[in-house]
Amino acid sequence: MSLYPTLLSPLDLGFTTLPNRVLMGSMHIGLEEAERGFERMAAFYAERARGGVGLIVTGGIAPSERACSFPGG
Repeated sequence: MSLYPTLLSPLDLGFTTLPNRVLMGSMHIGLEEAERGFERMAAFYAERARGGVGLIVTGGIAPSERACSFPGG
């Protein structure tokens, strides 16, 4: 018997269904200003999605310099 028998079971949220109950929490990975940062960030999250995470919560990012709330971030 599994300690978490429903962990890999689908979860119906009403508006969508997650394939499982595994969640990757929000984190800052520091790639926004790195060379090819957005491309690398997309690859980072895509790899986790391919690994079977049911829900990924991304960290906040500024899509342009005008959107930055402080220099460098």
